Amino acid sequence: MKGNKKILVAIVLLLLISISFTTYAIYRSSVTGSGSIRAAKWSVKVDDTDIESTSLNLNFTYDDITWASTHYGYNKTIAPGDSGTLTIPVDATGSEVDVLLEAAINTASANLPTGMTASVTSGTNGKQTIAYSTVTDAMKTNVVITLTWSGDINDGSSKDTTDKQAQNTTFTIPVTLTARQKLATD
Repeated sequence: MKGNKKILVAIVLLLLISISFTTYAIYRSSVTGSGSIRAAKWSVKVDDTDIESTSLNLNFTYDDITWASTHYGYNKTIAPGDSGTLTIPVDATGSEVDVLLEAAINTASANLPTGMTASVTSGTNGKQTIAYSTVTDAMKTNVVITLTWSGDINDGSSKDTTDKQAQNTTFTIPVTLTARQKLATD
């Protein structure tokens, strides 16, 4: 029996060694997949023209300006004492982001006479935010530019001289409108 015990002990040892070197099965599952995400739409129209896909020259004339009730220039002219506003409609309907609209006038290149000013009077410092909305017409706004040529009976001779020098002159007022996505850092 001693021999049988040795064989039994050897078998048990071999069994234990083989069990320790084998892998036990475990439950395991996995899944893979992919997702998709769509980029937001962008659409901005100035005066009913899509500025993204069409070249737009923002030209305006005397007739596009709403003049104050007291107007001194005739025959589609402006004179000292006149003021008026130009309203430029902007429509960001279709954009799926907030839009920052910036309007600027390059008065240095306009060569306006003393006492004539052109300024953006809508927004803050010419900037407006058009917040994303699904409500009809909520993403429409106006850029308002005010044109004023000061004039008063008590103007000094220097102002009178520059006013006379400006007569029969055509003034060009360069306006730039920039629309871009509004960011958190704005």
